[in-house]
Amino acid sequence: MRVRAAVLDEAGGRMRPTELELDPPRGDEVLVRIAATGVCASDAHTRSGRIPSPLPAVLGHEGAGVVAAVGTR
Repeated sequence: MRVRAAVLDEAGGRMRPTELELDPPRGDEVLVRIAATGVCASDAHTRSGRIPSPLPAVLGHEGAGVVAAVGTR
């Protein structure tokens, strides 16, 4: 499935809208159709480089949405 996300490629850089390929959920995962997300302080620190993180990354782990699919067990 193709999804759009804001990707951060480098600390201090700008997030760029990008289309990504998303695998279906595995046995212990759910797919959430995100309706809204925020960028919290830890995301802001990741973007600035204050909190070192593997990049590229999709920030915004505080989200609200609807469960769209459940992986099989």
